[in-house]
Amino acid sequence: MADCRFEHITKRFGSVVAVNDFNLTIADKEFVTLVGPSGCGKSTTLNLLAGLEDPSEGLIYIDDKVVNEVPSGKRDIAMVFQSYALYPHMRVRENIGFGLKVRGMPVDEIERRVQEAAGILGIEPLLDRRPRELSGGQRQRVALGRAITRDPKIFLLDEPLSNLDAKLRTQMRADLKLLFDRLGGTVVYVTHDQAEAMTLSDRVVVMRFGVVQQVGAPLDLYDDPDNMFVAGFLGNPSMNFIECDLERQGDQLRLRTGEVRWPLPLNSSGALAAQSNDSFVLGIRPEDITVGLMDELDPNTSVPCTVHLVEHMGALNVIYTDVAEQRVVATMESAFDARTGDPARLAFKVEKIHIFDPETSQKVRF
Repeated sequence: MADCRFEHITKRFGSVVAVNDFNLTIADKEFVTLVGPSGCGKSTTLNLLAGLEDPSEGLIYIDDKVVNEVPSGKRDIAMVFQSYALYPHMRVRENIGFGLKVRGMPVDEIERRVQEAAGILGIEPLLDRRPRELSGGQRQRVALGRAITRDPKIFLLDEPLSNLDAKLRTQMRADLKLLFDRLGGTVVYVTHDQAEAMTLSDRVVVMRFGVVQQVGAPLDLYDDPDNMFVAGFLGNPSMNFIECDLERQGDQLRLRTGEVRWPLPLNSSGALAAQSNDSFVLGIRPEDITVGLMDELDPNTSVPCTVHLVEHMGALNVIYTDVAEQRVVATMESAFDARTGDPARLAFKVEKIHIFDPETSQKVRF
């Protein structure tokens, strides 16, 4: 396996900057996921590492060797595509072993590696079938098998699960995690699905408009996002953002929306007072909110709201409320029996509140 490094990588397509000053070091045997919405530059970054695109600026290293001028076939990487890219006229064993055959590997060694990969992936009974006889999940396993037999320095996976239905995608996500834990490979994974990024990765790289927004362990990004984009992109339902004004009463500071005063985390007043503006965005995740009927929550530690909608999801309820003409979504495990228009109250876990500058979208640190 290998490590790799991007130094000040920029990729332009005419006047369009697809990747802008990208810097990242990926350690040996690390699983790193590039995540973001369509057009954020994540697949372009993967293609640059694969050698399918050339950077406009910057250097790419694999094992401390600059590979900008190294052809794709000489970089010792294996790529798994969203479309699987299987040869329809070949049987599964031939698809898996084709790359080895092209490299002139002996037939018996090819067969050994094919059998080994099929065993790892649980597709031994499928080796004599053709792709048209396979399900989507089976085709994905064949594409993975073709990569595994290469024994590459780096595995590159570009949206490999996006063509699968929701149930199969969840199953394959778990299978991928177990597979690469077993293989111990260096993996660069691209997805737009934040659930895949959170569950599979050692580190996550969140991108937007070709620019890295934040890099870190999945839970670090979830619990401590640097800006509103990262906060809103990770999590489902996404973080609530509530527009507030800073209210000064002597030495005391409070955030206010209309007639509603919001609680503030301890030690936040100094950071808010140091800001040049009096407008902020309060962020709170749905699972950090409790909703109750009017007589169920203490009016001193909760604020009034109106129930907009309750979605019963089985073990989880998603509760949409209106507070001072702003939508606030909560998720709770306990039953909540209310109808649209019912008055209620909601309370925050104060220590979980985030505060953002609306002009820069950056988090206010305190």
